[in-house]
Amino acid sequence: MLKLIRVGVLMGVVLPALLLAQYYPRTRRGVVPGTPNPGAYNVAGSFHGKLKELSKKEIMIETEDGQIVSIHRSGKTKFFKGTQSIKPSDIDIETPVTVDASEEVDLSLTAVSVTVDLPKKSGENK
Repeated sequence: MLKLIRVGVLMGVVLPALLLAQYYPRTRRGVVPGTPNPGAYNVAGSFHGKLKELSKKEIMIETEDGQIVSIHRSGKTKFFKGTQSIKPSDIDIETPVTVDASEEVDLSLTAVSVTVDLPKKSGENK
């Protein structure tokens, strides 16, 4: 009789738990939301062109081949003229700039730094 009770408890408690464990949601392998970006996503490159628009959320430049590139701007975006830090309002529209950007997980670009391109000296070649 005691053996039947043990088997009954085993069937009543352990078996349902094993069946539920088969359907328990499992984590997927890959990038989980909220985790830091993998290193490969951090660097997108530098973009050179004339400044077309500068707002609190976006930087738009026109490249030398006529393409318009829109890059998100964050509170961490730094602005420079040479090595000197400047305010974003110090940059005029149509000024040649270089934007260093990072790539986010959603493949959007975010500006890390914006540098005003200094005019080339007369002895330098284009």
